[in-house]
Amino acid sequence: MIDIIIVNWNSGDYLEKCINSLFTTNNILSINKVFIIDNNSKDSSVNKIELNKRIKIIRNKVNTGFSKACNQGFQLSTSSYLLLLNPDTQLLNNTIADCVTFMNQNNEIDILGCQLLNDDGKITHSCSRFPTPLGILSDSLGLSKIAPSIFKPGIIMTNFDHKESRYVDQLMGAFMFMRKSVFEKIGYFDERFFVYYEEVDFSKRLAQKGGKSFFNADIKAIHTGEGTTSSVKGFRLFLNVRSRLQYAKKHFNFPGYCCVWVSTFFIEPITRSFFLIFSGKLSEIPDLFKGYRLLLKSKLKIN
Repeated sequence: MIDIIIVNWNSGDYLEKCINSLFTTNNILSINKVFIIDNNSKDSSVNKIELNKRIKIIRNKVNTGFSKACNQGFQLSTSSYLLLLNPDTQLLNNTIADCVTFMNQNNEIDILGCQLLNDDGKITHSCSRFPTPLGILSDSLGLSKIAPSIFKPGIIMTNFDHKESRYVDQLMGAFMFMRKSVFEKIGYFDERFFVYYEEVDFSKRLAQKGGKSFFNADIKAIHTGEGTTSSVKGFRLFLNVRSRLQYAKKHFNFPGYCCVWVSTFFIEPITRSFFLIFSGKLSEIPDLFKGYRLLLKSKLKIN
């Protein structure tokens, strides 16, 4: 049996579709509880859910952040397996059963990811490398976009077609099938990451303890991607970049952190602007400036 943790924040109709995909004929057989942690949503997404004995909704009075909300669900879980799932995902009829079968047969794997398809049925990139100062600098300069045959992406594995199964550094937090025993090894998510990079930090700490993450291309689910944050792109950029700086301060030495800091404030705004103009996405430039303006207003206090 497994417990499923879904952190919800103004997800609209996505949450209802996600929940409906869980209670199909095959998936429901493996589900113990579904914990929906709602981070003070202002829409009606939670109210649309048809409750049953397997669903438990926790309503936070304030938006506590993704990491802290996840930890609420992790701590409530009593099953040997957990699935961290984004509300903008939908499972196929055999997704959960296939995950349980695979993990039962591969005891050395701690975290399992699956092939995520977008709404058009195309494979999306859901695996990443652990960040390094040079990798972040390379991505900030846009080298993998300018010369992909020479420079591989520093973090997101866009050069991996995700059609084959393999061990990876880190799996996207939209779908992370985990053993509960993982928390005994490394603890829970670091709540200093409000959102973004919490799963990177978690996977990094697990790898340092000898844990393994595996991407299984034979197991599939649907992931819309950015479904709950598409209307707040500037704020999303701010949170992402701030979390990256937090990760760098936690895991890199001082010169490495300085490299990321310089890349973030002096290089990336220019290259991001260039690529938006080049790709004809002029309407997103105000969101870009808003994101970096929020970062500057945060007084650069990175814990």
